[in-house]
Formats: sequence, C-alpha cells, structure tokens
Amino acid sequence: MRGLWRERGLWLMGMGMIPVCGPLLWAGFPPSHDGVLHVYRVLEMDRMWRAGVFYPRWAPDLVSGLGYPLFHFLGPLFPWLGALGMRLGLDLESSVKLVLALLVGWGGAGVYRLARRWGIHEVGAMIAGLAYVYAPFRVRELYWQGDFPQYLALSWLPWAMDALHGYLQEGGWAQRWKAGVAYSLLLLSHNITAMLGTIALLGYGVLVWVTERPPRRRLWGALWAFGLGVGLAAFFVVPALRDRPLVHLDRLLQGHFDFRKHFLGLDRLLSFVPMQDQSMGNPEEVLTLGAHQVLLAATALLGWRKWTRPHRILAAGAGLSGLGMIGLMTAPSRPLWEHLPLLAYSEFPWRWLGIAGLPIALLIGLGMEGLRRSGWRAMGAAIAGLALMLGVAPLLYPFGRFTVLRQATLADLQAFDRAAGLIGLTSVGELLPRTVLAREIPPSPLEEAYRRGEEPVRLDSASLPPGATARPLSLGPLDQRFRVDLPVDATLRFWVFAFPGWQVQVDGRPVPVGAIGELGLLHAAVPAGSHEIRLCFCGRWDWQLLELFSLGLGLAGLGQWWARCVRSRPQAVASISPRALSQREGMALAAFWALILGVKFLYVDPHTRWFRPRSDPDHPPGMRERADVDFGGRIRLLGYAASPPVWVIEPGERLVLTLWWRGLQEMNTQYSVYVHGLEALPPYRLQFQSDHMHPGDMPTTASPWREERYIRDVHVIRIPADLPPGPYRLKVGLYEKDHPEQTLSVDGSGENGYMLPHVLLINRPMPPAARLPEPISFGGVLRLVGAELPTKIPRGQPWRLWFYWEAVRPIDRSYTFFVHRTDESGAVRGQRDAPPYSGAFETFRWPPGIIIAIPVDLEGIDHAGWYHLRIGWYEWPSLAHLNLPSGETAYILPHPIEVSP
Repeated sequence: MRGLWRERGLWLMGMGMIPVCGPLLWAGFPPSHDGVLHVYRVLEMDRMWRAGVFYPRWAPDLVSGLGYPLFHFLGPLFPWLGALGMRLGLDLESSVKLVLALLVGWGGAGVYRLARRWGIHEVGAMIAGLAYVYAPFRVRELYWQGDFPQYLALSWLPWAMDALHGYLQEGGWAQRWKAGVAYSLLLLSHNITAMLGTIALLGYGVLVWVTERPPRRRLWGALWAFGLGVGLAAFFVVPALRDRPLVHLDRLLQGHFDFRKHFLGLDRLLSFVPMQDQSMGNPEEVLTLGAHQVLLAATALLGWRKWTRPHRILAAGAGLSGLGMIGLMTAPSRPLWEHLPLLAYSEFPWRWLGIAGLPIALLIGLGMEGLRRSGWRAMGAAIAGLALMLGVAPLLYPFGRFTVLRQATLADLQAFDRAAGLIGLTSVGELLPRTVLAREIPPSPLEEAYRRGEEPVRLDSASLPPGATARPLSLGPLDQRFRVDLPVDATLRFWVFAFPGWQVQVDGRPVPVGAIGELGLLHAAVPAGSHEIRLCFCGRWDWQLLELFSLGLGLAGLGQWWARCVRSRPQAVASISPRALSQREGMALAAFWALILGVKFLYVDPHTRWFRPRSDPDHPPGMRERADVDFGGRIRLLGYAASPPVWVIEPGERLVLTLWWRGLQEMNTQYSVYVHGLEALPPYRLQFQSDHMHPGDMPTTASPWREERYIRDVHVIRIPADLPPGPYRLKVGLYEKDHPEQTLSVDGSGENGYMLPHVLLINRPMPPAARLPEPISFGGVLRLVGAELPTKIPRGQPWRLWFYWEAVRPIDRSYTFFVHRTDESGAVRGQRDAPPYSGAFETFRWPPGIIIAIPVDLEGIDHAGWYHLRIGWYEWPSLAHLNLPSGETAYILPHPIEVSP
C-alpha cells in the first residue's frame, strides 16, 4: 500500500481525473434528481452533531418538523462525511463538494490498486482507474442523478474487494480485520449498493480463490471477515432490516418504483452516451455501459494469448460477471427479481450499471498488457484515455438552474422538501411510521419557528384542557422538558410522529404513549396536578445494545491492533506489482494530459455547444404531430409522437407514446399525467392506460417548468393480449397527484382531457390459412390479401367474417365496404354497407403496406342452403366503385357457405 502512492501511474491518473471534477468548481449544485436532497441530509446530520447526537436515528426537522426515521433506515456514512467537513469549518456546499471530489479520486485509486494487485502494468492500472472514474453511470450519478451515497458506495466497493483479495492472498490477522472494516463501511454507505455489492464481493472472492489457491483455512477467515463487517455495522444493519414493518417500505414496490417497469434493452445498455439538449427540462436518462467502454473492453480480449494465467482468469471472471449483470438488467431476469429476497427493493434493475463498470474497467486495463513496447503502450494509453473522456463529454457539462446552498437553513430544507413534492427528503414517504395513515402531510405549526430560526415547541398547546398552563424548561431537537399544571386529567399531544424510541416521562417516570389521528401524532395520558413533562427520543434497549456491541467490537479491534504494533514492527507486504512506468512513458503521458486539460479549459469549455446543443423549445426534435393544447392555463401539450408511427398495433405488443410539454407559469401543485385508451365508439369505455407520477418524471414545481424548456414524457403502453381488435382513441390529461379526482381542464373546451385526433387500430393478425393464393386488386387502391370465413353455419346464427386488406398507396378519401350475401339463384339475402369499423377507422387513415383486418357481422338466415358472398368498395355519395381488373364492380368469393338445416 505504501508503494502505491509513489507510483507515477497513480499521479498521472489523478491528472486525467481533473475534468470529472470541473463542474464541482461551479457555484451551486446542478438540477439533478436527488443531489440537493442529499445535501440537505448532510445539513440535518450537522444539526444533530451540533446537538451532541453522533448517530441520530430520528431526523427531527424533516416533514415540517414532525420528524422522520431517516438515518435509522438509510446508511449514515455520506451524511457523516459531509457533517465532518462542516465541523472542520467548511460551509455546507463546500463540504459536500470536497467529499465528492475525494470520492472521485478514491474510486479511481481503488480500481488502480485492484489492477496492480493482479499484476497489471502501471499504464494498464491507470487506464483501468480512469475507465471506472469515467464510467457513464458514475458521471451520471455525480451531476444528473445525484445519488451521492450510491456514488460513495461504488467508490468504496473496489477497496472492499482489494481488502478481501489481500486477506485471501496474504492471510494474517491484520488483513482479515481490514476486510471486515471495509465491508462494514460498504454496509453503512448505501443500502441497495451494499446488497448488490455483497453479491459482487462473493463472486470476486471465488475468482481470487481460483487464482491464488490459498489454504482452506482462509475460506473460514474470509467468512469471519464478512461476519466482522456485519458486526461492526450491526447498530445500523440489524434495526434497518428488522424494523421494516414499522414503516411504509411497501411503497417502494408500487407505481413508478415497481422494478418490472425499469428493465432495459440491449440497445440501450450498449449505446453511446447521447448529446443532452439544453432546451430539454428533463434530459434523457443515460442508462448505458457506454458503447465506447464496451468496445475498448472487447478489444482488450485480442491480447488473450499474451496474458499470464492470472490475467486470463481475471478476464474470464470479469467478462462473465459483466454478462451476468447485463442479464440482470434485462427482462428475462424478471423471475429472479420476483423470488430472490429483498432484491425487489432495489427498485431499478439498472442499478447494476454502477457495479458492472468495475469488471469493464479491469478489462480495459488488461488491454494495455498486449502492448509490450513502451512507446506503443504510451500511445495506446493516450488513445484509450481520450476515448474514455470523449465518451462521457456530454455528461460533463450539466445545465439548468443550479441551487446554491452555502448558507442553507432548516427552513430552506423544509421549503425544498415541500416544493419538490418529497416527504422527509424521500420520494414517496416510504419511511413514514405505519401509524401515519394520511397520504399527504399538511404544514405543521412548527414551521413558523423554523422560519424564525428558533427551536420549535413540540407540546401541542391545543391539547391542554381549559385552565392548564405549560412552560418550556429546555428545548432540544430530541429532548424537551416542560412544567405543566393540569386542573384535570388530560391527554397531551405532541408535534411528532409516534415511533418506537419516543418516550414521554412524567416526573421522571415513563408513561404509556400511542398514536392519534390520521397523522399518527404522539400522545400520552397525564394526571391532574403540577408535573415536569419530558419528551425525548431515548431509543430502545435493543438498539442501544447493538450500538454498544458494534462499538465494543471496534474498540477491541483497535486495541488488538495497537498491542500488535507495540509488540512487533509492522512488515511491508509487497502486494504491488513491480512492473512500473518508465520515466519516458510518464513524461509523455504527463505532457499528453496537460495538452488535453489545456484544450478543455481554454478552448472547449468556452464553446460547450459541442456537447450540449440547444434546440427550439417550441419545436422539440422528434415531435411528429403538433397539439398546442393548454391545460388550465398552466401547462401546454406541445405535441406528440407514437411508435409504431402507423398507429396500427396487435394485442400484446407495446405502444410507445411520447408527449412534449411546456410550463406556462410557476406552479405550486404537483400534477400527474394519464394516457387513457378508450373505445373509439360509444360508450367509450376505458380499456388500458398509462399514468406517470410526474410528466417526464419531472415534478411540476421544479425549475424546468418555469424556464424556457420543454419536458419529454415517454409512455410505454402494453396493449392487453385479450383486448378485442378494433379502433381506439387515446386521451391525455393531467390531475393533482395527491387528489386524482381534481383534473386540469382543457382551455376552451372545458374537457378533463385532450383526445388525440389519431385513431389507434388494435389489429387482428391474419392466420396463415386465411391468405388468398393471389391478392385481389380493387381499383389499384386496395388489395384483398386474405379472408377468414366459415364453411358451415347453423340456421339462425349470426355470421362473423374477417377480411384482410392492404392499401397499395396513400388514400385521400373514405370508401364504403359492402358485403352482399346471395342465395343459389343470385338473389340478395342480406347485406352490410358501411365504412370500416362503422366509420371509426376510414380508409384515408390506412397506412400503405399494412394488412388491416376488417370484421363484418351479418344477421342469421332461417333458410337452409348454399350462399355466396359478393364484396366491393364504393365512394359515398357518388357511388363510384373501385373496379376489379376485369371491370366488374364486385368480387364474388369462390367458396360458398352452407347454412345447415
């Protein structure tokens, strides 16, 4: 480890990482999905540290001051690191940015360390570290998604792998403890990444075991290290898992967070990073491994023959793990997600992208091993490094309204929480206590105290009986005391959610507490008289026992380490490969990185339109149809596009409808969007739908709705497999997220939604037996390509016929289709004349080259015998027919139909 920091490759890698940190120097935080809320979590942790609480399970200032068990269920490590910077004198924004900058380097150094442990040259290790730093998913996490704890966990994962590798490779008490500590920090960083990372760690351990073939006793030592990690983090891990029934975690399995909605296709997983349109209020989600990284990793495999046995094992393991993670992000893995415990709580299968970047980075680093000459190796590293940077360049220039948080207060925290439509700095209030039955939390009286910068009084004075008095003795965030004089027995209510750990003490003795009302506020019965009332979050005895256990385990490890250091001098372990970077290679690469940095900061940055173009916000790219429909004077539907663009689809298939929106004014209400599939004919029954919690996943109170930007809203609608074929209409509307019955009416019409003018045809697939030997042409406009007819029908039974037509060219008018039923003498015994689908899908809507199924229903016949069908087309009211090539106006189907007696 000591030799690692003296290697030229590591410092050259540091030069190459500078562009990633560039946006951290800008004022404020970019408008990412989650970034600001994680900064406010740091503010809450610092607030609790100032109050003398190092590990607060309860965050008292969230949810309008009613509190939230945020840190009881979510890893506290990132808020701890941010609060540490603030305790060292930094402001909130600078502290968080410093932590993020350090994590950029820490993650790259971890992969560098792993590569060197596998004997990869310094140049290859440098490129591997850069590949991990510039992985599209990780850059996305920094500036577009903003899940900083997840970024922390992904930066720590390679070090946990290195510690496990070190123990299996070298053994020893110190290495075993190092592995346990590393795993415990992973558990404290981010719940979901810790769960997925544990799977990756176990797989990595198997790979090292196959390569190193250590003594069998080290297998038990590795399991002991995992157990040690769990023990050191037991104060958090055990309650977080065991107390899940106390909160509404089931909300993370519903609606937008249902993992079934977020599988990716290979086309997206293996795509290049797209350019980001500055006019788009919700830039496209970049969920890709990066085609450039995949190509570099695949190219690396060309050097297979030149590799040593460990390198081949590493390449095989990295390749198989990468393929496995890709499989877990695609729809065929759905049964695993449904049956493996806790996996569904990951919410998004694409979270594997973060971990998959690690084996890909190692493969890219291995590619340098095939370059034996120093000149070729330096040139290959320069090309690979430049490709890694350019591959994510569109993500290195975030845009939009940045949020400056240098002097943020708790009142700002609460205002952001409500304006963003969050609950307790979480998406759907999944950590609200089970006793809270209300879906919407109204403002509380405590907010005024926060605005004044005062500690709020949590005793509800309205619950005091007439003649009673209450005087605060001391006010803290988790501990408040009052002198209360009650003329009669009373049930006192407190402005805090009831949750295990809260106590009410009367004259030093705890009294029973409970929850009251839909809000589940804490209340306690207090007898008449003068009492000292204490409200405190004292925790539970089992939580305190776990805290003591983890603390004792950590202190025992420190004590043993100290004793060993005193007894013996530590010996350096030569775990770093001696294959070093030459001075000439180092100078060449340093000059190259300096040139790249100069070009970036002196030329590219002033002309960033290269990587973030700006389109006309009123004419978004990709929009095929204009609508320009306003809803309540607040939101405008600019237009839409459908895929397939012909608006003809079969049951069971997917329809992708993309809507484009613009905000017309500032909004303080969260709106959701619906797309309803209705029958095209009365009574217009609802048959299928798609709802989004926010249009384009962008809360309508967010800044992009107030700016000159458009919102792209993609609805993927699965057509029910049992949906009857026929014409349908799509209706688009907006409603209040928390009050679905409240809709935004369309300006001018007053309707609760806008009916798209296009008709969607759910088409019936043509059976092979129905295809005619030769198509029959009608006027060179339409062709009959198939017919599905009965051969025998009971007397009196209605006839259902299917005809399959194809438009030869675009049609500019509506034709009427007729079917005449004639008996053996040629007399007409029933007919049906009507435009297709009773005029709901006229021929002028038919796309050329698509086979359209048209049903015809005829009444039953009471007379037995043989009947023929005569069909054709004409235009109403001129009665001009589409003639057959022979000049006839109708075609008689050759096979008669029998009506049995």
